[in-house]
Amino acid sequence: MSTFSVFKRACSLGQSKLVGLSPGSSRKLHLLSSIPRLAASSLEDSSHQAHTDAIATALRGPGVAIVDLKFPDASSEYLRRLVLNLGNYHNHGPPITHSATRGWFWDVRPKKTAGPQARSESSLNFPWHTDCSYESDPPQFFALHVLHADRRGGGTLSALNVSRALKKLKPATFETLSRPEFRIKVPPEFAKGVDNITGCLVGKGEEGSGVRIRYRADIIEPLSSGASDALAEVHELLASSRDTDARDVQVDLSPQVLPDNAIVLMDNGRWLHARNEVRDPERHLRRVRWGRRKFEAGD
Repeated sequence: MSTFSVFKRACSLGQSKLVGLSPGSSRKLHLLSSIPRLAASSLEDSSHQAHTDAIATALRGPGVAIVDLKFPDASSEYLRRLVLNLGNYHNHGPPITHSATRGWFWDVRPKKTAGPQARSESSLNFPWHTDCSYESDPPQFFALHVLHADRRGGGTLSALNVSRALKKLKPATFETLSRPEFRIKVPPEFAKGVDNITGCLVGKGEEGSGVRIRYRADIIEPLSSGASDALAEVHELLASSRDTDARDVQVDLSPQVLPDNAIVLMDNGRWLHARNEVRDPERHLRRVRWGRRKFEAGD
């Protein structure tokens, strides 16, 4: 069976898994069913060009994909090889170190630490954000490998489609977000020698992919009254994203959708993501980011 046949069957499998999920509108279910879902039968799939082509097509299209590993992979070797081959075959760019002291992979699990702690390493909910929003050239992509899903009803990853959401903003707000009127602080746990950057929050995407956003509410400071008003409108929009009328822009990837040994890959500028409270102290995901892109204002 060809990789693209597997791709089609996996999409159908993703749709069948909608049965029994938490209540939501049909529009939200449609958004979930539109996410391509593939299967990797062995570690060698990560090096097969047809397999990486299918994943690259998904990231270039909807901007998100799920891969179900059909073999044990506690070291995330499949993901390591896949990211490198997406660079080799599709010019995605290399993986990115997480901080001055961390390498490519970051283990996302609740833990106590004496020094600065990343929000993802706590059990607290983590509102809508993009990864590395505090960098002038944030990664275009990230992936999460589920090593131990939350078994106590928490730890649900949610994703919000940026293009659909931004259409709900006033044109003047969109224009303001595209200007460099925002200071973005670097969290201490991700320090690389820079305290903050100044720039826009909405930028141009890759060719044919619409717009990009960078956003994390707790580290953004508006530098003008207009920027303050625009940011407030964004905050309000995202706060209402779980209302019924907004379910066409966001989807919940619960542990039933992302079980152990599933991998979700996402375009970091075209989808915001969030997480609710972690209830299982054993919850464990592994993250990698790759493909730096200069964040530039749109035309």
